[in-house]
Amino acid sequence: MEQINELLEEEQTPVNNRVLIASYLKDKNLTGKINDSGLESDWTYLERKEDEVDNLFNFLTLKPAINQAMEEEHGLIIGVEPSIERIALAVRKYKKGAFMVLNSHQVAAILLKIWMDSGKYENLICVKSIHTSDLIEYMAIKSGLNCFNEIIEPGELKEAVREVQKTAENEPICGFNIDQQVFHTDLEFSDIIISIAQKELELRESGLTLFDYLLEIYQEFGFYKEKTITVDISSKTQKSHLLSIMDKIRKNPKYLESIFPLNTITDYRKGSKVSIMTDKVNSFPGSKENVLKMESTNNLSVTFAPTESKMTYYISIKGGVTSKEKYADKNKEMDEEILKVIQMLNRGNL
Repeated sequence: MEQINELLEEEQTPVNNRVLIASYLKDKNLTGKINDSGLESDWTYLERKEDEVDNLFNFLTLKPAINQAMEEEHGLIIGVEPSIERIALAVRKYKKGAFMVLNSHQVAAILLKIWMDSGKYENLICVKSIHTSDLIEYMAIKSGLNCFNEIIEPGELKEAVREVQKTAENEPICGFNIDQQVFHTDLEFSDIIISIAQKELELRESGLTLFDYLLEIYQEFGFYKEKTITVDISSKTQKSHLLSIMDKIRKNPKYLESIFPLNTITDYRKGSKVSIMTDKVNSFPGSKENVLKMESTNNLSVTFAPTESKMTYYISIKGGVTSKEKYADKNKEMDEEILKVIQMLNRGNL
């Protein structure tokens, strides 16, 4: 019934051509550049909460903007935090349907595809956090681009890109971090915002939205689903147990074959990526961070990233092609697959 209602809404007056931009603070410089570009936009300012971790954009923080956009019939919401070049998107599944807030992985995929499709950035290089979706790396490699997976702390994307730029001074470089940061060496922050809005307007002329564009990406490169799980390891017993799992994987990854058939193990502390099938080792500059990633033969990966008090698991799974109508069911199915992995990790069955 919901899908029928949404389809009926398609026949009504379309949403207006103005984009709603949501920000925590006013930025006169950015506002001026957006206005000078000719982009039809409205601005709304969100309440910044002191106790909210880094004020990441999510459904709750964007809810006031979503309410306004529904009332005023905006087709797209762009959350922006200019001080650290952070972007979030809330898009409509159907032109007159409810808003869906995209995660940082989905925003990264949309931006990378826009830049690849533009034909403007020959030899584009992609720099991504190791915790950003494997989809980004796959898109880059399949399209013949170089992709660097880096350990990038929150707020440090630009510095990571600049490091790569030292050995690729004349090449355009884009970057994505798990904390919603985006960057492009050839573009100002305002240019990135405008390019997103222009793509939405272009799609709307064909009766589509950025959600359709995301589905096209999934259809071309595979449907990826990601989940971040954080476990408290302030207990010495819990901490010792979880760290010992990482040590076991490093020493003898093949012991997991019966429950987690491995393809590769990437040890960022040692700077090595080992193929379980061939024992081939690819080396890269190591890090002081104790981060370990294991990838299975069935399109599943788990990254272990412990700190002094927490263990964070970044889980990614790749599924088959999905349609707009089946997206919710496929999304739920992949959530259930990830839940099985989480339960296995929680039980310590590794």
